[in-house]
Amino acid sequence: MRMNYKTIAVSLMLGALSASAYALTPGSGTWVKETTLFGLQDAYTYVPKNTAPATIGKGRALMLTLHGCGMTAAGNVINRKYNWEDTAEKYGMVVIAPTVPAGTTTTRKYAGCWDWFGAGHSRSTRDEAILLKLIDAVKARPELDIDPKQIYVTGLSAGGGLVVDLGCVAPDYFAGMGINAGPALNTPATAGVGSKSTRTPQQVAADCKAYAGNYSTALNTQITSVVNGSTDSVVDPTHDWTNRDGMKLAYGATTSAGTITEVKSTGTLWKDSASNIRVSYIEATGMGHAWPAGAGGSGGGLYVDYTHVNYPAYVTKFFFDNNLRVERGNPDPVVTSCKATVASSTATAVTISGTATDNDPITGYQVTINGPTPVYDNAAGSGTSFSKLYTGLSNGSYNVIVTASDNVDSGSNVSPAPCTTSFQIGPVVLVPPSNVSAPPSSITASEIGLTWSNVTGATSYKVTRTGGPTGTVVLSVPAASGTVTSHTATGLTEQTQYTFTVQSVNADGESAASPPVTVATKSAFICTATTSSNYAHVTGGRAYASGGYAYAKGSNTRMGLYNTFYTSTLAQTAPGYYNVGNCP
Repeated sequence: MRMNYKTIAVSLMLGALSASAYALTPGSGTWVKETTLFGLQDAYTYVPKNTAPATIGKGRALMLTLHGCGMTAAGNVINRKYNWEDTAEKYGMVVIAPTVPAGTTTTRKYAGCWDWFGAGHSRSTRDEAILLKLIDAVKARPELDIDPKQIYVTGLSAGGGLVVDLGCVAPDYFAGMGINAGPALNTPATAGVGSKSTRTPQQVAADCKAYAGNYSTALNTQITSVVNGSTDSVVDPTHDWTNRDGMKLAYGATTSAGTITEVKSTGTLWKDSASNIRVSYIEATGMGHAWPAGAGGSGGGLYVDYTHVNYPAYVTKFFFDNNLRVERGNPDPVVTSCKATVASSTATAVTISGTATDNDPITGYQVTINGPTPVYDNAAGSGTSFSKLYTGLSNGSYNVIVTASDNVDSGSNVSPAPCTTSFQIGPVVLVPPSNVSAPPSSITASEIGLTWSNVTGATSYKVTRTGGPTGTVVLSVPAASGTVTSHTATGLTEQTQYTFTVQSVNADGESAASPPVTVATKSAFICTATTSSNYAHVTGGRAYASGGYAYAKGSNTRMGLYNTFYTSTLAQTAPGYYNVGNCP
């Protein structure tokens, strides 16, 4: 069903009245340190404990918030420093605050800055790749109920610069950007950001669309908020104006839609041709270079302000009120099947097909192909089914995501559970097995057991063994079902060192060898322990006497006085070799 924009206000009121209808798992209401960091120094996640928040759509929103240079998540953002907690509780929103990766560059080592500089940004390199992996990991946790249509990013200064980079290279991820005193997109590293911006809004718009590439249609449903202090001397306000006006051009949102009045702050809204609010700009009067945390926060340091607009509260409401991707009362279509068909092993094309159901006519299918030749097609077909050929694909493995919509223009009704499939173009390029190891429990005097993680596409494995009297031995081991394959080398010589490598094999060839694993067989000698007087140990040949004391043969460990009154236990661990104590 196509939504008339005049009904949005009514829909929002209905959403507020039924805010708790979508069941959410309450969190701890505290900042929890992440354990998987993808190269970041640290990251903290806040999951609100409010059981009846004012949510929209289907699930929680996720806010990625980025600090500025010289800051850290723990020192300047979490625990009320950026003042996210109350807003997160109100809206049931998960907030994640990372700290920049460590590094040896000047800006990393001494200034702790995000990598916003210059051109050459992409979703697979630099800080963008790291942060997208972090978002993927967080939104994949089922207990968090993250709605992928409600992922936002905000940041101060260098973090604000990276916000623009992220929003442009991955507009399909981010429904909204909150840019606070961020350098204009693609500003060179050598430019002094305290001076007027040398970039133009036209350049920002063009560069943003170029970065988006195959995902550029997602800019049609993205929104942006920009905020800065009127007296900022660290990042000149012209950078903020350039980002603001550039996104207005990128979105086609150049019509004024009203003014904004906040605490010691004023601003303007802009809308697109469909009357959707797309861009917000706020100037905090008299504020310098700072994150405007507003009343209720404290302790953030020199570059956090608590006397102007509460930006966490403002930008979250702006995102929730104007998100163009969430469902607002209209049932989503359901993709019931999808398939990828490659004609032959030498083909460079694939046919993607699928079916969907909905109460209303399905006006569009969206196909995302991730792999060596990525594709984002926002017009793959319509109706109850579709089939489309994609050509010119490079060799490699591909994953496919298919969604359907009944409101393509606004993007507000897209299937919440996409259909996924995969395919291969050309031969499977095998990688060496990982996690090759010899568990201690599998090692005896004549055997060594190996295990390794299975490799996708491998039908068998080539195990090469060197060492011992037999020299080099090469064996073929069938791939096991499940995630691990194992092999036991038998007939080995005791107390001898052997080296193993493993290669993945299929009909197209074999991989490079895994890193070598070197391990030695155990002794065939069976340990025995004897308890007797020191005198009996000496007369029994297990010990010797010297200077009135008894000593264990082999280890030369003193056992005590050499007489019939002192008692010891000796363990024979090798021929002619004794240790004080029992067998290991």
